[in-house]
Amino acid sequence: MKKGGSVYVTVVFALLFSYFAYQWWFNPSRAVKRRLGEVAATLSMPANEPQMATVARLAKLRSFLAPDIHLRAPAVGRELTSRDEALAVAASWKPSPNGWDVHFADLRITLDSDTAARVFMTVEVTTPSPQGQPTIDARDATVALALRQREWVVTEAESKEPSRLP
Repeated sequence: MKKGGSVYVTVVFALLFSYFAYQWWFNPSRAVKRRLGEVAATLSMPANEPQMATVARLAKLRSFLAPDIHLRAPAVGRELTSRDEALAVAASWKPSPNGWDVHFADLRITLDSDTAARVFMTVEVTTPSPQGQPTIDARDATVALALRQREWVVTEAESKEPSRLP
């Protein structure tokens, strides 16, 4: 009887481990959230970043974007329709010497299928000011991702102007 109980406990622990491993690693929603965290970390820039580190960040960002990406942002002024065009705009940004931190908040992930997801979120860019107080710019955004070659890539992104209070 004692051996049967040990087998039962082992099976229960194996099932629990399998469930949590699936939820942590293979669940599409978590995979999308993890990928967006990687994108935010790549978009963040430390203070006084050397130029080679900036180039490395842009190269890493390239792997997160689909070749046929569509980006719409009022700050850019036009729709960007390719990864190379989007990276050229990102490379032309004149960064603050104090750097900035990009954070995606309030994520609402909708899985359209096993290979497509849409995320509604708030993009927060925090920039330290010379006085030591951070400046936060927050915008709502919608991002579409697709699973291509076993990796989630951004296929569409749209930023919205912040709402104006009367």
